[in-house]
Amino acid sequence: MIAWIALGTVAQAAVPNDAPTRSVWVAPTYDYLATGAFEPSSRHGFGATAAYEFHVSPRFNLGLPLAYRLYPGKQLTQQLGYGVTLKHFFSSHWATLDGVYPFLAYGLLLQQSFVEGRSGSAVSHDTRLGGGAVFRSAPLSFYVDVGAHYSRLGFFEQESELIPYLDVQLGWVFAFSL
Repeated sequence: MIAWIALGTVAQAAVPNDAPTRSVWVAPTYDYLATGAFEPSSRHGFGATAAYEFHVSPRFNLGLPLAYRLYPGKQLTQQLGYGVTLKHFFSSHWATLDGVYPFLAYGLLLQQSFVEGRSGSAVSHDTRLGGGAVFRSAPLSFYVDVGAHYSRLGFFEQESELIPYLDVQLGWVFAFSL
């Protein structure tokens, strides 16, 4: 009888916590602009990103990201990105158990570009394909994410211009339940 109680206690302690329903992701970013569309701004930029994600299932998140990018140089270029992301994890335990958990991500985004010396802003569509991993060791969870962006900047009277870029994020993720 005592063995059964001890076994039950150990088994209960081994059960992961209830799966979180939300998460917040925050990271500084490095950005590489693969075109000279904003020259004389540098092609190397930096910024910050944050996302609020809903856990549709333990393996699938729907996120609302907001990103800021800055490309220094003789002419400063700033970008503000926002939209919707979908994130697929290969394990349902990424938010509850310690370990390394890879994921794939897809985003449908918009970005506004502000160029020093020009009034107003330009708006472009931005499709993001990325992948990364969550490194969880309770109580901390870190992540790395690398994404490739296909973005097209359009003007009324001019032909649209492709502005692809890469971004690397290294940040923190906090998963919780409401």
